[in-house]
Amino acid sequence: MSIKLHQASLQIDHREILSDVSVCFGAGEIRTIIGPNGAGKSSLLGLLSGERQPSAGTCLLDSKSLRSYGLEGLSRRLAILHQQSSLDFPFKVDEVIEMGRYPCNSSDSVNKNIVSEVKAKLDLDDLAGRTYITLSGGEKQRVQIARVVAQLWDQLEHAIFLFDEPTAPLDLAHQRQFLKLCEEMKLAGACIVMVVHDINLASRYSDQITLLMDGRVLADGKAEVVITESLIQEAYQVDIAIEMLAGRRMLVY
Repeated sequence: MSIKLHQASLQIDHREILSDVSVCFGAGEIRTIIGPNGAGKSSLLGLLSGERQPSAGTCLLDSKSLRSYGLEGLSRRLAILHQQSSLDFPFKVDEVIEMGRYPCNSSDSVNKNIVSEVKAKLDLDDLAGRTYITLSGGEKQRVQIARVVAQLWDQLEHAIFLFDEPTAPLDLAHQRQFLKLCEEMKLAGACIVMVVHDINLASRYSDQITLLMDGRVLADGKAEVVITESLIQEAYQVDIAIEMLAGRRMLVY
């Protein structure tokens, strides 16, 4: 199972957002996408999810064009968490999570069991009776993550999760909880692709890292290949140092 972009470019309003991007994401791995603001990270996820079509090149899921799956077919393989998830109606937490099950042809009992399992994984049981709009920003993010995970929870071996800055609103404890869940899903065969700004977090949890700059892939590979002083300084235009801590490459400002 894999999803990949081959020489993909994206233009919006005659402006080139991505140019000649070739990357491949496979089963059983956590991939992070890093890069400065405006590098094209969210746009890359948009191509992978099928929400945007490349102006050149291709996006393939299991060697077939993403468009050939149709919306229903994609919804059973791909789940995406956007940076912004607006929801202003007074749904209960369980109702929001169960929205992730709408594309699935499963029974109410199966859906409710999945909601219960995912809630437990993300420590959401105490919020179950709450109304979504009364939650804090971090609590809302955890509920939205649960909704996305619930969508493909019963088919992890074929699942592709796309997370756009999932950890940004979370405190340290819940960041760790989410990333541990990602590791569990990875072991079940899922492909997890996430945009993050925390380069040290990317170094700690990624199997592979893609570094974008000005809409192009500046580097792609393991942390020791991508997270180097020269590449990070080139991409972010800041002076940094790299130190080894507990066997991981860590940035020091």
